This record gives sequence, structure tokens and C-alpha cells, in this order.
Amino acid sequence: MRTVLPAAGVLFLACAPALAAPITVDTVITVRGGAESDFIAPAAVTVLDADTIAARGVTTLDAAVIAAPGLHMINDQDPGTNIVSLRGVSTDRLQQAAIAYLADGVALADTEFFTGRLYDIAQIEVLKGPQGAVLGKSAAGGALQIVTRDPSSQLGYVSLGAGDGAWRSGEGALSIRLGAGWRARAAGAWSAADGWIRNRTLDRVVDAEESRNLRLRLSGPLGPAALQLKFQWMEDDGGAAWASSNNVTGLALGVLDGPVLTDPIGDFEGRSARQWSQASARVTAPLAGGEVSGVLASDRYRKRWFEELDYRAGPLTFFGAPVFPQGLQPISQPTDISVQTGELRWARVFDRGEGAVAWRLTVGGFVQDIARRRIDDFGPLLFGAPAPAYDTTSLQSAIFAGVAATGERWIGEFQLRSDQDDRTQTITVSGARIDRRDVSFRKVQPRLALGFMPNEELNFYGVYGEGFRTGGFNPLPGAGSIWKARFEPEVTRSLEAGAKARGAGWRLDANVFESRIENYQNYTFLDGQSVTLSVDEVRVRGIELSGEAVLALSRASDLVLSAGYARSRGVIDRFIAPDPLMAGRSRDYSGARTPNAPDWTGTASARLEHRVSGVELTLQADINATGETYFELDNVLRAPAKSWIDLRAGVARNGWSAALWGRNVSNERWAISAFGQGMLPLLAGLGPNGPFDTFTLNRGRQWGAEITRRF
Repeated sequence: MRTVLPAAGVLFLACAPALAAPITVDTVITVRGGAESDFIAPAAVTVLDADTIAARGVTTLDAAVIAAPGLHMINDQDPGTNIVSLRGVSTDRLQQAAIAYLADGVALADTEFFTGRLYDIAQIEVLKGPQGAVLGKSAAGGALQIVTRDPSSQLGYVSLGAGDGAWRSGEGALSIRLGAGWRARAAGAWSAADGWIRNRTLDRVVDAEESRNLRLRLSGPLGPAALQLKFQWMEDDGGAAWASSNNVTGLALGVLDGPVLTDPIGDFEGRSARQWSQASARVTAPLAGGEVSGVLASDRYRKRWFEELDYRAGPLTFFGAPVFPQGLQPISQPTDISVQTGELRWARVFDRGEGAVAWRLTVGGFVQDIARRRIDDFGPLLFGAPAPAYDTTSLQSAIFAGVAATGERWIGEFQLRSDQDDRTQTITVSGARIDRRDVSFRKVQPRLALGFMPNEELNFYGVYGEGFRTGGFNPLPGAGSIWKARFEPEVTRSLEAGAKARGAGWRLDANVFESRIENYQNYTFLDGQSVTLSVDEVRVRGIELSGEAVLALSRASDLVLSAGYARSRGVIDRFIAPDPLMAGRSRDYSGARTPNAPDWTGTASARLEHRVSGVELTLQADINATGETYFELDNVLRAPAKSWIDLRAGVARNGWSAALWGRNVSNERWAISAFGQGMLPLLAGLGPNGPFDTFTLNRGRQWGAEITRRF
């Protein structure tokens, strides 16, 4: 059942068109820097519109990506830490982003920004495959964009919710006309919960959370130009690292399932707190027969969290010696980030009339200045030494150009971008400088795409694209360390072929791809240090299928069906590295699966809509599933395939609506991340009753109710 349901949903959609009722199939996307149809664009695109977001009750990015097959994300350890993968390219914790994330056209510089509360959202756009020629160094796996509602949207709304875990929430938005063509919109969201994951030792829930958010948007004319201003602020706090430990390798041969998945047993409750603010301005104006647009943005971010590292109760030994009488606690990793972003883009369409080839030319430049400070205060693992501080600056600059030619039945695109990342890192201990390192990474990234539309219902396309994520610095290695002081950029080269088909009330999308990844970056925790290893070469092959259909059951009832399935198997072609446990030996990881990227993902959704006497009733069921997932290079710790069901029922009339929802209604439990004794010397030596492995659990079943008033 776990593997059959998503594929069965796609097969059902293939049989559905004859029964379908008319629906709008074109959606305008802007993730590539200009407005275009998601159907015509020669690229694999998934769009979640406002209706889908509402029907699934999406309030976080990791909840949204479930509906985009091939994209996988989990929130791990604390509110800012996440693991995200797309088409086998994975970003883990402190690494550079491998998936570009944009908010209303502004590229967010750090994965810490990926996990904020979503509210007042118009749509979410997911662009798959390397997009380095379009979006730069952080788009090796693809890109996603959050589009918030602008001031010209509906007047506003207010929504209140409550549920188990003492969850309660409130959000709302309001648009105001200011005269002379100017409009403003204010939106905010607040939520809090006591938590859902109970610690057995402390006998209380440990994943409490509270989130406070505000967004202000202002837009209007400025002479011949149009100006958009935006300010947003986020603050959240709560529990950190609701993880646990067990000898999964010994008891279950590394399979993270069943009785080995115990609730947390640690004797120390972690906490977290963070704040993020962003101010941005965008100007668009006519210039030289085209349109020029410029954007400036400034981000400030601060995170503080502390936790234990062993996730076990009582004192610990290390290879039998009572080295840690209080356990591995507390540890912390405070982070401060400052970002300045600017982009200037000019585009012009040369259209010579009906039947002639239309050309679109785009040129521009991009700059992003990042300052990141991180302190690795790993408490007992420092054995009394002061904590090192890592101050890293990154100045990314890029120039880009693209040309697109559109004929009556075809489209061709060529984009080229040159990126440079000048990075500097200073390491200090107690204010004294220990080391300073400087390096520049450069990469030219091309993208070529061809599309052929024999008619308005079919689109066949092929793409060659490249992407990279920049290299960086590891902590200074010791004499016996297996990592290098610097890791090199990861480069992805990909070929893709796809097809899109649509008709009256239905749409199907399919593609196949193969990617080669050089210097695949893999995060790990070795010798009390957060490091990145460079895997020589990885190969990823995959297929993606998705579809939607609307069936008219009667004049008053429709059944909306959607499904998707993506398989992306990443395999290490070549990588031999020193053994992390046995000095002087090496390990051959060739043939192993890439970590933290599920073998496949799938979803199938059915929504019944019934209208009677001005009342609209909806019932929705979502079946979500992911395939087997390996967590480390040695492929010992792994989570088996899993599936879960989300349900939602709603009623709406005259601007009022109410909904009851349940997530993971059968209360399935699984591990979302893990570190193992076979890769981490610390865990291999800890006792008593060791060695053991550590893992983080999902939150199990959740349910709640909401009421909304739109005006």
C-alpha cells in the first residue's frame, strides 16, 4: 500500500479526462524573473495556488512541499534548522543552500530563513532542475518562491484556530486604498502550542512553540514607475531537539522503525528563540522599449538555542571512563546573520507581428553581501576550552543574460550566468584571532531549453542545465581528522525531457532526468565539529508524474482529483575516504545512496465540493508517502517507506467559513533525521549500555478547527 497509492492516483487521472468539467489550466508564474504561463514554460513546474494552500491547511514550507513530488523537507533540531532535498540534491543544516528560495522575488541567502510561518499567501511556485543560469549559485537542485498577496488583493480576512497540543492561532490581513493609486496591506499571524512530543524522563512535552509575525506592503505609482515596499518581521521560540537515542544499529540493523523508535528520554530540556526582519523595495519602469526592474533588500537574523547532545538520561561514560557525569549538556550554537541584496534586470520583447518569431531579451546583475557569525559552544566536548567563533563573509556578484525565441508552435531559450563568491572566514577564541582564510569561487552556468507545442493541449520540452552551490570552510582539522580545511563547490549538470498535456478539466505533466553531481557536499558531525565532506561524484536518475482532474458529479457537486509521484535515486559513483572510526583505514562508499533524500515521494488527493442554498461544503483527503531514506553515507541508518493521511472538512457561506482538520490521522511515527555510531566516533564510545544512535521523531497525529471571516 505504501508504494501503490501515489502511482495509482496518477493512473486514475489518465482515465479521467472524458469525465472532466472545464477548469482554468494556465497559471502565471514569476519565479524565473518574469510573468509566464507555467504550461508553456519549458521547465518542470509545480504551483500550489491559494485554494490548494487553504485545502491542505498549509502554514509552513515543509507542509507545502508535500504537494510537490520530488521536493522533500523536514524541520529538525530547532525552528531554524532544516534538511531539504530536490531531485536528489540535498541541503543539510549548516550547508549552503542547494535550492534557491525566493520571497516575492527576493533571494533569501540562508537556509535558516526557510522555516518561517506562512500566512496571507497567494501561491507557491516550485521550479525543478538546475536553475543556476537563471537564479545563481543556490539553485543546483531547483528553486521555490513564496508569493504573498499584494495590496490589490481582496480586502482582508480574520481567522482563528485551536487544536490538540494546546495549539491556538490567529491571523488576518487588511488592504487599504490610500488615494492617487496607492494601496497598503497589513497581515499578521500568531500561533502557540504546548507541544505534542512527550519526554519520558521529564514526563512532559518538550516541543512547545510560539510564533509572532507581521508583514506590511505598500505599492503605488512614482511618476512613470511603480514602487513596491515591504517590511516583515518574525519572532518565534519554543523547545529544541526533541530527539532520542537507542542502539538502532544493534537492535534493528539500522532500520528506524517499530519498537526502537522510543520517545525522547533525555534529562535536559532544550530551548530556542530567534528573530528575523526584512525590508525590501522594488521599482519597475519603462526603459528603451522594455522594462527595467530593481530590487533592494536587507535582512537581519538572530538565533539562540541550547540543548543536550546525547539525548539520554543520567551520567555518561566514554569507552568506560566517567568523562561526562552530567551528560553532554548544555551545548549551543548561537547564530547571527546580516544580508544585503540587490538586483537590476532589464527585459524587452521584440514582436514583429502575427506569424513572426517573437524575441525576448533579458540582461541584469545581482549582488548579495552576507555576514554570518556562529559560535560552536559544544560544552563538555570542549573539556574546559573556550568556544570558537566563526565569522564568515560572502560577497556574491553575478551578471546574467537570456534570450528566448517564440514561434507559432515552438519556444527556445538560452540563459547564461557568471557567478563569483568571495568568501572570508575569521576564527577567534576569547577574542583572539586563531586563523583567517580567504577564497574566491567562480562558475559560469548555462541553460538551454527547447519546447514544441503541436497544439494548445500539448507541450514537449528538453532542457540542459547546470547549477552549483559554493564551497566554503570547515573547522581547522587536526592531525587525525578526515576532513579538509576547505571544501570545494558542488556542480550539477542535468539533462531533462518532459511533456505537458491538458484538456477540458484535466492536466498531466511528466518528465525524466539524469544529473551528474561533482563534489557532492555531505554534512556530518565528527570529533565534536560540524563539517562538510566532498563526495567525488554522484549520479541521480529520476522520473516525475503529476496530474489533476475535475469531475462534474452533478450540477451542484464536483470531485477534484490530483496526484503526483517522483522517483529520484541518488547513487555515489565514486568516493573513498578515511574511516571515521578506524585511524589509518579507508572506506569505499561507492554505490551507496545519497543521504537525506527519499528514494521517492508521492501524494494523492481527493476533494468533494458540494453547493446547496448558498452553502459550499468540502471534504478533502490527502494520502502522502515517501520512500526509503538513508541518513548517512554508510547507509546503515535508514527509515523505511511510510505513508500518512490528512483529512479536512469545511463549510462556507457569505464570507464565513469553518473547517475541521486532522494531520497524520492514524498517528504514524517515524524518524526524520539520524546520526549513527558507525559514522560518529562519539556515539561509538558513549555508555553505559552503549554504543547507540540518535534520531529525531515526527510529531504524530494533530487535529484542530478553524473559523475564518473574509470581507
